[in-house]
Amino acid sequence: MTKPYTLHNRLGSGGFAIEAVLALADIPHELVLLESIPGSDLSEEFQKVNPWRQVPVLVTPDGRTVTETAAILFYLAEEHETLRTGPQLYIDDNAAFYRWGVFMVVNLYEGMLRLVYPGRYAKDRDVAPEEIDKAVRRAAAARNHEAFGLIERQLEDRSGLCGDRLSPIDVLCAMLCAWHRPRPDLPRCTALTKSVASHPVVAPIWARNFNHWLEFDWTKPD
Repeated sequence: MTKPYTLHNRLGSGGFAIEAVLALADIPHELVLLESIPGSDLSEEFQKVNPWRQVPVLVTPDGRTVTETAAILFYLAEEHETLRTGPQLYIDDNAAFYRWGVFMVVNLYEGMLRLVYPGRYAKDRDVAPEEIDKAVRRAAAARNHEAFGLIERQLEDRSGLCGDRLSPIDVLCAMLCAWHRPRPDLPRCTALTKSVASHPVVAPIWARNFNHWLEFDWTKPD
């Protein structure tokens, strides 16, 4: 019997997108949850798994380690047709899959980290650390919203980032949009997020990761 993938994550973190995609693609995997919460640093012990001390981390059946959310999704899409051709996930536009996958982790995921860990991005904080943290957060929030504006326009002619059928990066987008909270000027992003969050396969994974701390329940219909 082939050894399953091992996914290292902590509740509420970016590994949600990987866990949900693995479930949607019906790929066997084991979940290793860290005893840590978003906003706190991972233990030095975790450096043995990922020297950068970030999740998610995917260990392949043959023992290789893959980090970075987009890289994990790209790798899985190359290895498993069930991420590309259904029955629950589809990549109908390969160029869009790579474009928006990289765009989101570079611009949005990293922007979210600036909101949670502002001290990482402004080391000279001796004079007024609280004011510096506020400035970093304000700039990050504004830049994130600008990036979501591009995604909103991408969704004008299609219901998902790769077409009208659910793709792996739609799951990633939904997670990031939920972290950004509902915005009246992002109706298409909101619709995509609600669709992903309420998907029968995704809903229990979503609830386990987010219902205890997100203020808005994305799984409820309008």
